[in-house]
Amino acid sequence: MRRRARIALVALLALGLAGCGTAGAGGAAGGGKRSDRLVNFKQKPPYVNALDIDPADGQFLLTTNRGFFRIDPKSKKVTQVKGTISAQGKTTTVGTFLELVVSGPKTYIGSGHPDQKGTLPSFLGFIRTDDAGKTWQILSRLGDADLHKIIPAGDKLYAFDAVLGAMLISSDGGRTFTERFTPRGLVIDFVLDPDDPTYMLAATEDQLYRSEDEARKWRPLASGQGIRLTWPEHDMVLRADKDGTIQRSTDRGQTFKTIARVDGEPYKFKTIDAQHHYLALSDGTILETRDGGVKWTTAFKP
Repeated sequence: MRRRARIALVALLALGLAGCGTAGAGGAAGGGKRSDRLVNFKQKPPYVNALDIDPADGQFLLTTNRGFFRIDPKSKKVTQVKGTISAQGKTTTVGTFLELVVSGPKTYIGSGHPDQKGTLPSFLGFIRTDDAGKTWQILSRLGDADLHKIIPAGDKLYAFDAVLGAMLISSDGGRTFTERFTPRGLVIDFVLDPDDPTYMLAATEDQLYRSEDEARKWRPLASGQGIRLTWPEHDMVLRADKDGTIQRSTDRGQTFKTIARVDGEPYKFKTIDAQHHYLALSDGTILETRDGGVKWTTAFKP
């Protein structure tokens, strides 16, 4: 009963997430009327689920509540990927509300939901593709886990599971996981210190938390709406809030200083190095910075 109650609470929290933020001030990149080409704003958020780059061809991989899209950064051509996943003698398509992390050329790990109800269980668990998203295989936790973010770190995998409201940690490539509960509320983003993955920052819709013992204990750090995070170096954390404010920390997230503001609601970071980052906004616009977050330009506009 406690497990069912937890699942019901998480579902209610997910439905109650606030909508898209207003455009920020300051003439930053990403301005103008938001597009609904790649995102359905008539549905409740989250709108954008993942942003990554395939090293096989350098294309952006963007997943939203409309589907999974490959975007050529040069031509700006958008191609929708319609993958399939099979289990228990059934096959369905997968692509909308898909969490995705590139682990190699045309090889991704992820999590999500079947596109058609009544086919496979609503939670697909931990999944993998070796053909750029055309076909997916279920590796573990079918029907039990909905992983909203996955971070490979050394010989471990870290993921937030929205079903349990827990951090999942695997030492065997995702076949089995240890469960550690997170702060109350749905975690919308989390990051690890690249030099010490036992040190974590996690954000709920209105609060930033810290753990120094691999998610065993959590302490509140700061309040903020819709905080998104990336941690490229031990002494540098970038934070993007719902109102478009970009902040930087040089003390492992203890304090932040505002360095910029973008025009739109940030959703997902993709970090290349400490200075080079991409940031997907709520409508699928992708911004780029090459100076650590101070100046942003538009890499793709839907």
